[in-house]
Amino acid sequence: MPRVSFTKFFAEQSAHSRVKADIVYKFVLAWSAVVLNKRFNRIGEAAYVDLFSGPGSYDDGARSTPILITQQVLQRPQLRSGLRMFFNDKERSLTESLKQEISLLPSIEELHHAPQYTSEPASIQLIESFALSQDVPQFYFLDQFGWAEITPCLVRRIFLARKCDCAFFFRTPRVVAAVTNPSSEQTMRSLFGDGGLESLRKSFQQRPKEKEKIVLDCLRTKMKEAGAPYFQPFQFRVSGVNSSRQHLIYLGKHPKGLEIMKDIMAVSSTTHYNGVPVMGFTDGPLQPGLFAPDLIPELQEQLLRIFAGRTLTVGRLFEEHHVTSELYILRNYQEALRRLEVSSRVLASPVATDRQQRNGAVTMSQDVKITFPIRPEA
Repeated sequence: MPRVSFTKFFAEQSAHSRVKADIVYKFVLAWSAVVLNKRFNRIGEAAYVDLFSGPGSYDDGARSTPILITQQVLQRPQLRSGLRMFFNDKERSLTESLKQEISLLPSIEELHHAPQYTSEPASIQLIESFALSQDVPQFYFLDQFGWAEITPCLVRRIFLARKCDCAFFFRTPRVVAAVTNPSSEQTMRSLFGDGGLESLRKSFQQRPKEKEKIVLDCLRTKMKEAGAPYFQPFQFRVSGVNSSRQHLIYLGKHPKGLEIMKDIMAVSSTTHYNGVPVMGFTDGPLQPGLFAPDLIPELQEQLLRIFAGRTLTVGRLFEEHHVTSELYILRNYQEALRRLEVSSRVLASPVATDRQQRNGAVTMSQDVKITFPIRPEA
């Protein structure tokens, strides 16, 4: 695999790099506020670990993810006292640059835990050296140049923590090409396993136009086997390079983390159709016909089928179902249920006339109870 020049990479921050940094730093802040809540965290600590941290900023002055996060941590007492930060990059010059920039941030001395800096290849041994208790909530960001560093073994070690989330950048087209490249044989077997790789190659022959989806499906399975039950991709379509797709992948252990990430990805999405986010970013025009104009009816039918004969709150319904979908967020469920209620396909309590209106629409709060009809036997 040809080596990427980090000097060129960090010369100017691309549009998709800005979006990626924005998603990760917003998630870290929201996630930290949740896991450091005293009701859920008696230890009073959480950890943010960046195994490929890069320098403090790009040559064009854009701030990198570690700088964005550290600046916000300094402004929030709860995070300032409880969040431990670990920054690593195997390129020592990048680590030193980051360390220098962070040391110059105003009030940096007020951090209860000084950031730790290392310059090592990403590995299980490196993670072990941080000596983090499994009881400490942990978030790992893996924004590597290639793809050889992300393996199920590494993810399995990360997810030994009882409360753990992770995000990594997946250069999907390069992996698709590597699946059938003899020179990448060992790396692909490390990523997908012997059986997984053979299955991928067979699927490529049977469904040649769906290679990216096949790879993501296989990756989802391998990550679940490694201890990460929740998998949420965010697609980047880069114009000018054959519309290649790359993905920011979120892995999580708890539905709340998945909910937070989906909400952030939804806001960062280039396009929404009737409120349903595409969960992706493009720096060029979308091709027509890639997405249906209205995805709410599909959600309605799913809910009628899955929850047939049950009565449950909107909040409970959302918790149970959204973990199975990579598109829908809470407001999509509320809209689907409003439409079902209007068409008398479900019963809501309180009924619509007893609920408030907001922006011309009847509210559908998470406390509203929904009764689904029993479906007739097929």
